[in-house]
Amino acid sequence: MTFEIKDYFETPVILEPRVELYTVYDFMGKELPGLAIVLDMPIQGADEKEQFAILTKSFEEFIGLKNSAYVDINNCPFAPQLLNRGFAKDTGLYKESGFCSYPLWTFDETVLKETGGEKYERYARAYDEYMESSFIGMMGAEDETGEEICTGMMM
Repeated sequence: MTFEIKDYFETPVILEPRVELYTVYDFMGKELPGLAIVLDMPIQGADEKEQFAILTKSFEEFIGLKNSAYVDINNCPFAPQLLNRGFAKDTGLYKESGFCSYPLWTFDETVLKETGGEKYERYARAYDEYMESSFIGMMGAEDETGEEICTGMMM
């Protein structure tokens, strides 16, 4: 999968997304894989790629919205062009750090599966297991006979 953007000088650039993983933590300190998107630029006449940009920014926190990451529009001013390509959707949420704002985008799952392979599978599996265990902890659980073994969160 490739995308064409225009760089700072309005020159067309072909980019290939690649999924990598950050280490992130939930509010209790549990370590989980977080989604990172790297953009590579294929080198003409060679089977090589050069890293063009790291699109996402990690704040080392678990993001509860699947397939989402903060986007570094400060170092990737071309990033909004990717929204027009169907690569991601802007959630309208953002995080501020210093003088910079980082919008939270949700990336297209089909693209993530295609470009992320085993790394995306690892992220998705960890996310799904974490969210399922959190849901069971909140709602209660039953054993194999259907008898309630957990009554959910107690206040």
